[in-house]
Amino acid sequence: MLIHIESNLDLMFRKRTPKTVLTCPQCGSADLYYETGLITGYKYHCKKCNYIGAFVIERDIEEGKEDAGD
Repeated sequence: MLIHIESNLDLMFRKRTPKTVLTCPQCGSADLYYETGLITGYKYHCKKCNYIGAFVIERDIEEGKEDAGD
């Protein structure tokens, strides 16, 4: 009984890490993929508007809410 109560309290007070999604700065789509790296740095490619660049927007999403970024 005591272990069950402690595990419930642990779940209630555990720090929640925010979930994030990367979005395109031009069209706002979350349909990005990592294109290149190494010397050139990070570059992403948007499938929706064909944006290619290092600048992307990282948005927090709420738990239980599916946000596709469309």
